[in-house]
Amino acid sequence: MFKKPLVISETLIKKISQGDRNAFRAFYDSTYPAIYHFIHYFLSDKNDCEEVVSEVFYIIWKKRETLSSINDLKPWLYIVCRNESYHYIKQRDGYRNISIDDVSVELSMDPSSIDGEIIEKEMLDIYNAAVAELPERCKLVFLMVREQQLKYKEIANILSITEGTVEQQMNIAIRKVVSVVKQYYPFIKANRKQNKS
Repeated sequence: MFKKPLVISETLIKKISQGDRNAFRAFYDSTYPAIYHFIHYFLSDKNDCEEVVSEVFYIIWKKRETLSSINDLKPWLYIVCRNESYHYIKQRDGYRNISIDDVSVELSMDPSSIDGEIIEKEMLDIYNAAVAELPERCKLVFLMVREQQLKYKEIANILSITEGTVEQQMNIAIRKVVSVVKQYYPFIKANRKQNKS
């Protein structure tokens, strides 16, 4: 099943900005799954993910007084997740500089459904295998569009690339995934519905 996208409550953010710990706890509980899932793209180990998630929430609490002034909090939060994941990988693996091309993007799809429809496990296995074979940047963009339901502009901002690059990577991903799946299911048509705007 595609994971629930990140939803941020402006009411909670306002309360957190004022130092409300209960609001922060509610924010933590509601956003933890999406944040963990996004960080899992970069870090496959559960303990590594949890450590980075903790750091992300620490940063949010530390910057609580400025949260209300951030224009678009969702991309900002994903950027914090990306930066902390990169920072963790740099520390762990001794990288000097790191980019999305250096990171092995992990798949973590649930075999029960895609876009709310129950499908055969065999088909999902083929789909997952096709996605797993994508180049890392392409895979990350594809997962951010399909699982996180982010818009091209948001992805471009989060990954520090152009919207054109996002669209190009998404087109490559769709073409490659459909091509693999069609070998087994020739009747499948590509769903080109994308969150460009």
